[in-house]
Amino acid sequence: MATTTTQTPTPDLSKPPTTPVKTLTTVTPPGTPNATSTAAHQLVSEIRDIHDALCELTSLAPAPRINALLTRLVDLCVVPYSVDFTTRFFQISGVEVLCEKLRPICSAAEGELEKHWAQRMIDELDTNPHTPATTILQTFPYYTNYIDLSRLEASIINSFIDTPPTSIAFLGSGPLPLTSLCFLSRYPYATLHNVDRDATALALSSALCTKLGVAARMKFEREDVSLEVEGQDGGNVVGVGAKWTQAQVVFLAALVGMDTQTKLGILRDVVGKLRKGTLVVVRSAWGVRGVLYPILTLSEDLQALGLEVLAEVHPWTKVVNSVVVLRVK
Repeated sequence: MATTTTQTPTPDLSKPPTTPVKTLTTVTPPGTPNATSTAAHQLVSEIRDIHDALCELTSLAPAPRINALLTRLVDLCVVPYSVDFTTRFFQISGVEVLCEKLRPICSAAEGELEKHWAQRMIDELDTNPHTPATTILQTFPYYTNYIDLSRLEASIINSFIDTPPTSIAFLGSGPLPLTSLCFLSRYPYATLHNVDRDATALALSSALCTKLGVAARMKFEREDVSLEVEGQDGGNVVGVGAKWTQAQVVFLAALVGMDTQTKLGILRDVVGKLRKGTLVVVRSAWGVRGVLYPILTLSEDLQALGLEVLAEVHPWTKVVNSVVVLRVK
């Protein structure tokens, strides 16, 4: 039997196929919010409600309503949220703008709180002049937080200096210089330079320290450390005739500079007036605590200013502020 073999032509792969190839389109369905996303949105909603309620107040001075709002705000922000939660929180549309609006309100409210308690302590000492300083200071509702924060800061400072500092400056000391008062006992041979641009704040803090009997070691200088020229109000030029520039340790308060760029600008002006080796301690924040206080983001910009980054510490306790320690190169 004869066998016939039929060969199938080999396709020419160099030519495009005559039949069009269908393109497959993948459609991703809308994502279902997970528990983290839902919780982050709920937190934003509650913080926004607090912001709106604060804006409705006619005064930010201590009172039951504002006290309750700010206490709730702090309680919400100091929770040690996960990295995933925090990232999702700050990715929510409008959060950065909300924080930018809320921080100045918190700053003003904190100033009013300190004024209120500084005057209250002065009045108490007028009535009972022999009351121990510690007893008076303990009446401030957040005194324990200052004790804890100053203890943390002192332990870090002591890690980078050979001997206890004898001159410490606090820029943005405010009307109630609790940090300086805490350091008086931690460094018994140190002089504290309290620097602020607000004359009223300095007058209150100076009067309080006189009443407490610690005026000999507390100095007060009125300056706006963000300015390099003399202001129309007669404030000192930064670094000209200012004794605080000779301090071994210089603190920058959390609310001096409301964002990283502003803080960098202030640090640039300040660092040029300090001696090589001076420690600069900047109070910052981390995570959702950044809603309350501006965060100093560490970057090469600090090195460009002539600063060496030594440490960054983030408390997980009710102490709100983080601590960044730098050294002038």
